[in-house]
Amino acid sequence: MPDAIRAIDSLVNSSFLGPVGEGGLGYLFRDIKDRPRIESPDQLLEALDAANIGACVVSIMEPEHAEWVGAAHVQYPKKILPAMIVNPLQGMAEVRRVVEYHEKYGVRCLRIPPFRYTLPPTDRVYWPFYVKAIELDIAVSMNAGMPGPRRPGWVQNPIYYDEVAHHFPELRLIMTHCGQPWIEEVISTITHWDNVYMSCTSVAPKYWPDNFVQFINTRGREKMMFGTEFPTIDWVRGRSEVDELPLRENVLPLFLAENARRAYNWDAGVT
Repeated sequence: MPDAIRAIDSLVNSSFLGPVGEGGLGYLFRDIKDRPRIESPDQLLEALDAANIGACVVSIMEPEHAEWVGAAHVQYPKKILPAMIVNPLQGMAEVRRVVEYHEKYGVRCLRIPPFRYTLPPTDRVYWPFYVKAIELDIAVSMNAGMPGPRRPGWVQNPIYYDEVAHHFPELRLIMTHCGQPWIEEVISTITHWDNVYMSCTSVAPKYWPDNFVQFINTRGREKMMFGTEFPTIDWVRGRSEVDELPLRENVLPLFLAENARRAYNWDAGVT
């Protein structure tokens, strides 16, 4: 595969700012505790560059991370794009926090992992956040597939996003985590709607099933995005394993960067 094509990592967690630990994922990623702490935006970009990645979306995982991520975006607006974890159970107080973070820190994506709340994406508790994301013209990113932490996975069946996309056709909806074991539901839902994407995070590319890779190469070529959710997947591993996949030459620029620019409505620069 051409080494010159640089990627956008469509999801990184700000947990790299502190001791990573295992977070309940040690049984899946035995080396996750060894991921390095990153101190500065320059150090982050250097680590990305070493893996042939030129830009990334960074999810604010803790309130104390917001200032760092927001300042990094101000310093490198085409390299670092802020997202934020949202707790929909907090209701209007959380909606107001979304507006605050959007205005103060430049947040351009809401991260909502259904497994945390044991409620599927169709539940009405999420709907105010879908509406607010449309109003602010920002994306919503939600886990699809069996969660890494040992919590009930049924709430992340990708088929739920079919109904969300129906009710909110203006919403840029990004599924994450590849959707296993419901790969056919992923393919069907993304094919069914123009506004649904997949950030291929948290599952090492060498484990992606053949029909998933085939979808990236064909009907999903404008919807599927490279991602790691670092520290879950190491950047060098994720990028190098993608290079080993039989992805078509005309698909690689879309998968590695162009689709992320469109999904996040972000003029990212990867050089």
